[in-house]
Amino acid sequence: MRAKAAIFDLDGTLLDSMSIWSNLCREFLLRHNVDEDIDLDGKLGVISMRNALEYVIKEFSLTVSLEEAYAETWQIVEEFYRSKAQIKPGIKNILTHLHKNNIPCGVITATETGLVVPALERVGLSVYFKSVFSCAEMQTSKRTPEVFFKMSEVLGAEPAGTIVFEDALYAAVTARNAGYTVAAVYDPSEKEPLKLQETAHWYGKSWSEFPLEML
Repeated sequence: MRAKAAIFDLDGTLLDSMSIWSNLCREFLLRHNVDEDIDLDGKLGVISMRNALEYVIKEFSLTVSLEEAYAETWQIVEEFYRSKAQIKPGIKNILTHLHKNNIPCGVITATETGLVVPALERVGLSVYFKSVFSCAEMQTSKRTPEVFFKMSEVLGAEPAGTIVFEDALYAAVTARNAGYTVAAVYDPSEKEPLKLQETAHWYGKSWSEFPLEML
């Protein structure tokens, strides 16, 4: 395809950052003397952190308030994004190619912009993006195509001329069904990588394998 725009996911796609979400519940619970290896199946990265904490507080009858829990976990996550999260291998090469060819790019993520923007700035990726959408703040998710369509409007391109970069099956399915070209990369957080491979127009173990001619 000849791309007119590109839309990127953040966690697991641009940044190698899914581990902070998969381990967050356990770390939070341990701090409150609950030794449970809970698996929310990625929900902390799909729904807002606040909604996930509501679930955990109720599930384990914790006496901590939602605001206290939010402040505690926000501090843990913020430190990770501000100082530890690293770029996924090969992604910088793709972004540089898009930038040189004047192809506008945007980010759609479940993560709050208060975490996203500092992380992108620290790793030197913020200059490549025209806009960043947080599904948590927009009270939506990538399970429906509306957020993709809104980003397409911002980028000035139709779905058929836009490539979506993802690592999550549910988002890849939404994007493909909405008429986007989907490029997907393996991340350990995705429980059904074979289905993701079947859904995407291109799939690889690393962005370093991505063929730039596809753009």
